[in-house]
This record gives sequence, structure tokens and C-alpha cells, in this order.
Amino acid sequence: MSGSRKVWSKFSAKKKDGTVVNLRIVEAPEISSGDFLSLYVKYLIKEETHCKAAGVPESLEAIQEVQKLLLEETGDSTLHIVFCCLDNGDDQITDVMGASVMALTSKNDPESKYEFKTKEMQKLWLIMETFDSLFDENKEFDLERRFSDKGLFVCPEYRGLGIAQELFKVRRLICKEFGVPLHGAWMTSYGSQKAAERDGWEVVCEVKYEDLAKNYGLEISTDLPSSKFMVARIQ
Repeated sequence: MSGSRKVWSKFSAKKKDGTVVNLRIVEAPEISSGDFLSLYVKYLIKEETHCKAAGVPESLEAIQEVQKLLLEETGDSTLHIVFCCLDNGDDQITDVMGASVMALTSKNDPESKYEFKTKEMQKLWLIMETFDSLFDENKEFDLERRFSDKGLFVCPEYRGLGIAQELFKVRRLICKEFGVPLHGAWMTSYGSQKAAERDGWEVVCEVKYEDLAKNYGLEISTDLPSSKFMVARIQ
């Protein structure tokens, strides 16, 4: 991948062998490229707690529905995507190490309605709607515009370098540029919860998975005791 893109952040990290690598977070090129979509499926869809609970990773048809939805939102120019890659001193993106995906929406936008064909995506949507009902970000904070979370991942071989925390930091910078005063997301893994916590995000709602099974009949198999809605207040 190539092309001049805005650089949101540059930072260095030390690998386990002591090697220091220089990294940067940049605006994403065209997301329809196979590189990004395959990584999004492999390290987000196939690992994310709620996607696994809905059985999405086991269904090729459901995965294709996810990809179609992502591409449609890109066509509407709502998505904002950044990549983490090596900082080689040029515009080349030779290796995507991680990515953050958000969608900019306004208070008066019509409610999105989707009709999914696969039972796995229908179940995932039910899970998402349940979480939305438990904590309504727009209602709680009365936001005119907001960036809704569409996923964040770091490729396994690059985890432990602080990339997730830096991606969360860049989300703050993007929100500030667009005049969005607060950004929130459900954190459904230990890694995302810890990275957001290190970046100063606050927990404003916490839902235990055992309570979801008891009160809503949602069976979500995970070692994580709870999902946390965390917010970053933009200075």
C-alpha cells in the first residue's frame, strides 16, 4: 500500500528481544484492499467476545455480511479508519500491525436498519441492541455528534508494544479535530480494557456476563467477567 496519508502519531516501542521499533499511526488507504479486510476478520471478528458468542466466526456467510456492511458504511463516508505500521520515513504502508475503526454519526441521523440473512448476524445484532439498551451514550451525554466504535485490533505478533493504547490516544485526537467532546465504547476483552484504562478512559457502565445470561437469556462464553462501557473525555 502507498500514498500520502495524514500521520496522527509517531512513537517507539521495545520488543521482547530488546529491539526498538519506530511506529506511526496513519489514515487508512482504501479499505476494500484484501489486507485490511482479511485482518479485520482474522483478528477482530474471529476474536471479539460478542462475535464469537453469536457464532459469526464459524459462518462464511455471516463473515461476508460483516464485510458487506463495513464496505457500505465506507461508501457513505461515515467510517474513519487508522492503521498502525512501521515508521520507515516514507509514505509506504508495508505491514498493518493494528487498526481502529469508528463511524461518525449525528444526533438527528435516521436510525440504521439492517436485515441480516444469517442467524449468526441476527444473534450478534440482538446482543448489540441489548448492550445499547443497557447504556445509551447519546441519551446519557446528549451528544450532537459522536464516533461510534466499529472495532479495534492489534495483530498477535505485535501485541505488548502499546499499540492499542496509542490507537485509543489517536481516537481522542480524531474526536478533537471533529469537535466531538466525548467518545465511548464497550470494551469486551482484557486487552482493550487495560489499554483504555492506561489512556485514562473512565468506566461509566459495567455489565456482568452472568447477569446477561440470567436477565436476557444471552449465553456468552468468556473468561472475562464483565463488559465495560468506557469513555474518553476530550480536552
